[in-house]
Amino acid sequence: MTGVAAGVMLLVACGKEHQCKCVTTDVPDDGTLKVLVMDGSISCDDIKEMAFEEHVTSGGGNRLRTVDVHQVECRSYGE
Repeated sequence: MTGVAAGVMLLVACGKEHQCKCVTTDVPDDGTLKVLVMDGSISCDDIKEMAFEEHVTSGGGNRLRTVDVHQVECRSYGE
């Protein structure tokens, strides 16, 4: 029974969301607040690159186009 309780606690801990605040490191940071909401399985320190995607509709199809890719350093937003 203890193993089941430990497994449930592990699932609950991994499911919690947290916020990461990021700043660009490859270009001067523009001061815009960049906050990502991550699940509990990813640490803010693990995020090294951030990009934005635009939704593009052309020729009857839809796709995502990656724009504005930057190297970043992130930390927990609450710190």
